[in-house]
Amino acid sequence: MQSKDAQQNWNSNSEEAVIDLSHYLRILKRYKWSICAFIFLSALLGGYYLSQATPIYSASMKLQADPVQPNASAADQYVSNSMIFLFYETQYEIIRSRNVAESVVEKLGLVERYKKELAEEKKKGSDESLIQSLKNAITSSDSADESEDANNQLSDAQIKTMLAQGIQSAVRVEGGTQSQIINIYYESDDPVLAADIVNAVADAYSEFGLEARLSRLKDTSSWLSEQLEELKLTLQNSEQRLRDFRLNENLMDTEQQERIAATQLQNLNTELIRAQTQLSQAQELYSQVQNLDNESSDYLSLGPVMENGSIRDLVREEGSLNRRVKELSERYGEKHPKMIAARSDLASAQANLERELSKVVENIRKDYRLKQVQVDNIRNLIAKTTSELQNYQGESFELTRLEREVENNRRVYESFLGKLMETDVSSDYDASNIRIIDRATVPKYPVKPRGSLVMAASLFLGAFFGVIYAFARELLGNVFKTPDQLENELALPSLGITPLVKKKRNSVPPEHQYIKDQRSTFAEAINTIRTGLLFSNIDNPPKTILITSTSGSEGKTTLAINLAVSLSQMDKTLLIEMDLRKPAVGKDLGIKADVGLSDLLSGKTDTNVFHPVNGAPNLSVITCGTIPPNPMELISSKRFANLLNSLRERFTHIVIDSPPTLPVSDSCVLAKMVDATIVAVKAEDTKISMVKETVTRLQKVNATITGVVLTQASPQKMSYYGEHYYQDGFYGVDPEKHS
Repeated sequence: MQSKDAQQNWNSNSEEAVIDLSHYLRILKRYKWSICAFIFLSALLGGYYLSQATPIYSASMKLQADPVQPNASAADQYVSNSMIFLFYETQYEIIRSRNVAESVVEKLGLVERYKKELAEEKKKGSDESLIQSLKNAITSSDSADESEDANNQLSDAQIKTMLAQGIQSAVRVEGGTQSQIINIYYESDDPVLAADIVNAVADAYSEFGLEARLSRLKDTSSWLSEQLEELKLTLQNSEQRLRDFRLNENLMDTEQQERIAATQLQNLNTELIRAQTQLSQAQELYSQVQNLDNESSDYLSLGPVMENGSIRDLVREEGSLNRRVKELSERYGEKHPKMIAARSDLASAQANLERELSKVVENIRKDYRLKQVQVDNIRNLIAKTTSELQNYQGESFELTRLEREVENNRRVYESFLGKLMETDVSSDYDASNIRIIDRATVPKYPVKPRGSLVMAASLFLGAFFGVIYAFARELLGNVFKTPDQLENELALPSLGITPLVKKKRNSVPPEHQYIKDQRSTFAEAINTIRTGLLFSNIDNPPKTILITSTSGSEGKTTLAINLAVSLSQMDKTLLIEMDLRKPAVGKDLGIKADVGLSDLLSGKTDTNVFHPVNGAPNLSVITCGTIPPNPMELISSKRFANLLNSLRERFTHIVIDSPPTLPVSDSCVLAKMVDATIVAVKAEDTKISMVKETVTRLQKVNATITGVVLTQASPQKMSYYGEHYYQDGFYGVDPEKHS
């Protein structure tokens, strides 16, 4: 049993965890007309924007900018490459500069064009012009008169500046990060003007770079020429002083002397390095010998010993003799002649090995001392040669200084001469590092506004806000919409649904639906409620049934009449009109009676107050009669209780149509006297909090609330909450079509 309950709990939890997409689709379907209204309104706004917006055309061109100047020197190229990350940002600023923009104005003659069109505008009285976008980009005033006066007072220079500022603000530059390609864009309401301006910007930018470079080269050439004359005179003076000093002192060229000394020192240093290397190797072997002497170890581990062929032969001979001695010692005794001879041979071999080892070790010691002497001798020669060179340099210090001065002056002079020659060549070379790849063509289609994009965005936004509105309405709604919601919120069983019947000309009113057609959708819904009511206590079905609601106009009386007619199909049934303040049963059924329940309870009459209903032979009705001034006193009287008890004996089913619960407390008094109470809740109208208050009041008087009924529910709207509502509640038939 526990495992079964656990399985059921797991299934319920799994169902709650699964996202019910169909639920959200039903919400969208329910509010489809609201969503369509949002989409339609958004589409209208998008269409209005497109009709009012001025089409903007974008012209573009493509050029290549090489960071390295075509006539730059190697040093200049090195500097340019090191600063290449700043090159393109600089070019963007140059393209958008006022200098380039003013060049465009001059190339296209925009000043004269502007003045001509301004004059034409005055004649035509219109504001449209070929370069209207330029004016709009940089001119703004408080009134049209002030703008016109300002245009009349502008000089050509001011107009030129104004138009240049307009071009500056509208030019857009991109590219140059991953390649040398730069794209230039310009947008205008005139496609021809946009293409002309982009091409003119590219030409002006290319000319600006070429002119700037040539101007810089001319200034450099002039300065170099002046400096070269001074450097030439300085070089001649220094050469003359050097010549005179050599003749007077009878000295050799220091460069030749230094070359000889440098060669000697280089050779000596090479020999020193070689000798030091050999000394290091000899010292390492000598250190090993010293360590072996101190530790009385075997010299056989030394490298030169192992490389000596004689020693290797003696070592092999000693090993062979050792093995022979061991073999003979196992076979013969120590005094055996063969054993004595073998030991004699082993001793002789060991003595020979010791002598050879001593020779090798002594050679290592001698070689180490010899290498020390060689290193010392080379160092002495280096010190002597260096001393002699220093002495010579001290004697020829003045000569060296004069030679250095001449050499420096010559280098400076030759450097300036080379720069001057490069500058002269560069000034004759007019190649530009800017190459136009694709010139701008006149655009055929506007880029702003993009009709398809604007309309798509409008439709999307309309649908988006429509969906948001639908879900907001659904989440914020505080009324009952489905029977499941009734059960979840009130913790009471839902007995069924009564369909909404719209009142049309020549249509059957809701109160007569069951009487008119017992097989209609409405009648089947009432039968479902009747079945739920009777099966609420199958062993002792309720005899007296109270129908109430939260407030008026919730279909309470319609439910009471049709339920009474439905019960009368089974047995004798009585319908009592207990709404003594606003009676409606008699009026709805067409019963004309001067006396009724109130007259009977007050003692004004003792005549028969039971009225038949056409189409329902087993149904009797007690109408309200005269509206009493004190309904509560009549309902609470003992006489009414006795009357109700006597009626129980005469009728199998008694249906009571009571007043709403919240406005008056009549239904709370009546609920204590009946077997079952049904609360009618109008679909999508009655507030949840009000229905909860109604149920609370009835429960406080210990009323037996058998269930609730969702009244006036639209079949089409109910289908939005799930097809099972439409099929189970209305049997797939539209009550309006059926009626």
